[in-house]
Amino acid sequence: MTETRETHGQGKRRTGLIAAFISIALILTTATGVGVYYGINSLKPERFGLAVTESTDITDSRSSETSETGKETTSGRTGKSFSLESSAARTDTDREAMSITQIVAQGKPAVVAIDTETTVATPFGRNSIIPSAGSGFIISADGYVVTNHHVISGAQSIQVTLDHGDAYKASLVGSDPVNDIAVLKIDGKDLPTVQLGDSSDLEVGELAVAIGNPLGELSGTVTAGIISALDRTITVDGQDMTLLQTDAAINAGNSGGALFNSFGEVIGINTAKNSGSGIEGLGFAIPIDHAEPIIEQLIEKGSVPEAPRIGIYTQDVTAEQAQQYDLPEGVYVVQVGEGSPAAVAGIQRGDVIVAINGQETLTTAAINAVKNTLQAGDTMTLTIIRDGKKMDVPVVLAEATT
Repeated sequence: MTETRETHGQGKRRTGLIAAFISIALILTTATGVGVYYGINSLKPERFGLAVTESTDITDSRSSETSETGKETTSGRTGKSFSLESSAARTDTDREAMSITQIVAQGKPAVVAIDTETTVATPFGRNSIIPSAGSGFIISADGYVVTNHHVISGAQSIQVTLDHGDAYKASLVGSDPVNDIAVLKIDGKDLPTVQLGDSSDLEVGELAVAIGNPLGELSGTVTAGIISALDRTITVDGQDMTLLQTDAAINAGNSGGALFNSFGEVIGINTAKNSGSGIEGLGFAIPIDHAEPIIEQLIEKGSVPEAPRIGIYTQDVTAEQAQQYDLPEGVYVVQVGEGSPAAVAGIQRGDVIVAINGQETLTTAAINAVKNTLQAGDTMTLTIIRDGKKMDVPVVLAEATT
């Protein structure tokens, strides 16, 4: 299966396979700090960072019943049509779940179409203008628009078209290629805006409604499904990303559009889909809880600072591997960068990290999640197991390096 994104040139960008098994994980010095290397030969010491179909036979002996509405039904059937929105709506909250039409009425006016033009050099020394399209959504009445980085990457001109047809020239406020998030600005006032929700509060099976601009021609398209999974780690354009999975249709041009929950709140930024022969209903979105601080930094500073580094290569040790190789379950240190914060602190090859700052941490991704909330100069206490003994090792994080 191949993960794809909607990209420039009216096509889909090829991406990596779903990362079902991480062989060697390099915790890079990027905003997310995560990279994947397959095999020890990929190590580069100069780049350390941390890383039921029911029978309708007429001989069916089941008795018929008469419902309260007077409709004759077969035992086990209700006589009512199935409703996705009522079946998948949240019921564990004081808030009232909305119908799909209500969600659309509230959110669709704030979802926009984005058209860009990028100038590229041809093999004959001439320049060619390549158009592309995507989606976005307005987060402030004065015109801040959120989209994906890959929607606007390299664009010389960006146009934002609202649901009612008004078009605006947009400027790029800031962009984060690692997390695939960008913020644009259009000159407007009293613009419609979305409401942001809480992706950490989602449930698998909950209603999901996607609105966007598929194919770059069908602006305002609405598709609906459910939340299929909450934390799928996939590799997209060489970057590991932890994304929401949905079976709501997401196609080329939907990138940057909004994924709404059953309360009409944005809980994800549509960013990728899975494509291939016989594959349907595999779409992905950036959780809004992950995106919010990045959006804020882009608006405030125009960029996102790189995450600090520890300076080790790691390999996750699963419970099965731990039993097979007589190792603790956790994060095995494959190599320590010379002069790195980890080396200074005394971390050694063969150490197994089992906790960070007192909290059990058994995967590289979990270590990154903690590290990326800190800054250079902060202390991160690694609990390691070495030769069967557990010890705490304080590591002072350093600035990211290239």
